[in-house]
Formats: sequence, C-alpha cells, structure tokens
Amino acid sequence: MSRCNRYGKNTSMNNGKFLEVCLNEGCLKQLVNNISMASNLGAKRFELCSNLHLGGLTPSVNAIDCAVKSLTNNAELVVMIRPKAGNFFVSSECHQVMQKQITMAANAGAHGVVFGAVKHGELDLEVTRSLVTTAKQHGLMVTFHRAFDTLTNPLSALEKLISLKVDRILTAGTPWQSDQTAFDGLNQLNTYLAHSANQIEIVMGGGVTLENAATLWQLIKNHSAKAAVHVHSCVHNENGAINAEAINKLLSKD
Repeated sequence: MSRCNRYGKNTSMNNGKFLEVCLNEGCLKQLVNNISMASNLGAKRFELCSNLHLGGLTPSVNAIDCAVKSLTNNAELVVMIRPKAGNFFVSSECHQVMQKQITMAANAGAHGVVFGAVKHGELDLEVTRSLVTTAKQHGLMVTFHRAFDTLTNPLSALEKLISLKVDRILTAGTPWQSDQTAFDGLNQLNTYLAHSANQIEIVMGGGVTLENAATLWQLIKNHSAKAAVHVHSCVHNENGAINAEAINKLLSKD
C-alpha cells in the first residue's frame, strides 16, 4: 500500500531498492531535517559520520541521539567508529577508544556501527573479532567499511567476515582512494555478490550518481541479492540539505 507524506509518495518496498544515505554530523538542525525527509521518502538506512572531508570519523553522542530521534518508517542508523583519520591500522590505544565508542553509540540508540581494521594489507582478524564481539554484545549490526577496498585478498577477507558474523561490507569494488567509482567496479561487485551467496550484505558505494545507480540496482536484481546502494553527494544540495527530487529518482520504479 502506498504511503503519502509531505515530501512526496513512497511505498513500503521502495520497488525492492534498499537505499543507504551517508550523512555528515554538521549542523544538528539540518541533520534532523535531512534524516526526517529522506526516511519519509524511503531511505532505509543512514550512516552517520563527522568530518567527511577526512573520510568520515566518529560523530558526537549528541548527533547520534538527534539522528535516532529523527528516524521514521523503521529506518536504521549506523554510526561510523573511526577515532582518527589516515590509514586503517588500529593500534592498541585506538582499539580501546573504538570499544568505548561502540558502547557510546549503542547507549545513544544506534542500530549498528561501521568500522574497519587492516594490518599490512590484510584483514586484522584479532581486532575485528574483538570489535564485532563488543558490538554484538550491545545488539548492534556491524558494517565493515571501505577499508575492505584496501585489502590484497578481498575474497578471503569476505569469507572471514562472514565467519565473524559481520552483517555487511561497504565497497566500491575498486581500490580505496582511486578515481574509480562503484560503476567502474561492476565486475568486482558482481564477484562479491556471487561469492557472498546472501550470507553477508554487500553495500555498494563510492561515486554513485543518479545516472549510474540504475546499473547498480540492476546488478542487485540480477543476483536477487541481499544488497544496498550507498549514496552521499548525489542526494545533497550544495548547502548540505537533502535533495528530495534526487531521493525520489533513486527509488523510483525502473
């Protein structure tokens, strides 16, 4: 059954499309408006970060609280757990901070957390297992972020993340910090979807536009996959506000 709201029309199934929107903490009033608008339009998950110009860092507890209270239509909030910019190596000190930040996010009402840990180009299994354990103790979903795109053997890492009960992986299917987008990574994303066999959700993000998103949706449809499309720039206006027309276009029936 269709549902109408002041932002436009939306269906509970969103035509089979699961849209995740990345948001920067920024102005809390704008954050609240952005989440309220986008979730009413059918976006089902929000990744909350601070300092997106640094690749995304852990947001404040106040921002998490405001974001959670702004959700509608059973949308979810996942929170970036990344104390510092730079590479994805997690030192002992950083590990301890991340543990505390996971607990903070849970206490503030988040539905999940987003993190990654890499050591010498490989998945840092010990740190990842520890962080996943803490998250699961708090009932949180876990996303392994685009640190995945720095790994030398991503398919092996994918299997390990499945075994650790990680819920999803955010990936462009292209090397981290390259000029390539998820559209350029279609072949690799296709491989991940096939390899995951719906045991873990593949969240496709990185340079997604209103024009190339259709190809990503089709890829998901071809696999009948547990997957989502992750967007940021293409759904924001220059002032940081959500563009309702862009959300509607992404979720419209093909």
